[in-house]
Amino acid sequence: MPDLLHLPDVTLSFDVAGEGEPVVLLNGCGAPALAYQLELAPGLVAAGYRVVTYDHRGMPPSSAPPAPYSVADLVDDLRGLLDHLGIERVRLAGHSMGGWVAEMLAVREPERIRAAAFMGSCNPCTEWERLSAQGQCEMSRLGEALPSVYDTMEVLRYLPNSEIQDDEVVATWAALLEGSHHWANPGRLGQWEACRSWTNDPDRTAHWPALEIPCLVMAFEHDIDSPPSRAREAAGRIPGARFVEVPGASHLGPITHGATVLAHLVAFFAQT
Repeated sequence: MPDLLHLPDVTLSFDVAGEGEPVVLLNGCGAPALAYQLELAPGLVAAGYRVVTYDHRGMPPSSAPPAPYSVADLVDDLRGLLDHLGIERVRLAGHSMGGWVAEMLAVREPERIRAAAFMGSCNPCTEWERLSAQGQCEMSRLGEALPSVYDTMEVLRYLPNSEIQDDEVVATWAALLEGSHHWANPGRLGQWEACRSWTNDPDRTAHWPALEIPCLVMAFEHDIDSPPSRAREAAGRIPGARFVEVPGASHLGPITHGATVLAHLVAFFAQT
């Protein structure tokens, strides 16, 4: 069972497994930490790491303070968790919004980070990202419970087009997601507001040339949120950053291509 950490304005649900040097896995917007238990967390434990996973504010079983949230709020939560666990320096692997959290902490407190992997997250923002975050905020502000099929469709849109056109693939995913916990406000609106503010910050990329920690920028071939061309551009502006592209994967790469993603993380962390 996950443990609970009570911070001044939020309660975080977290899990720690394994022994060794610490790695924190940071999930994306609307994604439960439980998804990392499919492959990445147990794989990193097997590689000899102490692996920490947790649900961001707004995602049950963590609490959902009133919206809106910001990426800075999520960084404060991560810092509180690290302090609670007595972790002074850590390796981070963040997917999507989780990568933004890792990125901001790397800027603010580089001394706390041994290395950071940004998965489907580090890129000059696209118009699609901005429009998507704005639309999700507007849907959430309606204040009415969205049907569960909407959440299913939100997941499916991140599959490659060829897979969305495959009835068997879509039916399998729909069955897998059926009955999953409905994501309600204020958590839904809170996290999407964090995404909206981040994607509309024109100055957030200015810190890339000053990043002083080992960085891995991981892109996924069919990712519509963080296209490989944009991710490669970001990696080129971060001194010494490594760039890898996972073929055949979309934005859901850490789940659908877990073995490949895990291999890249293990190799990167072993050298940092």
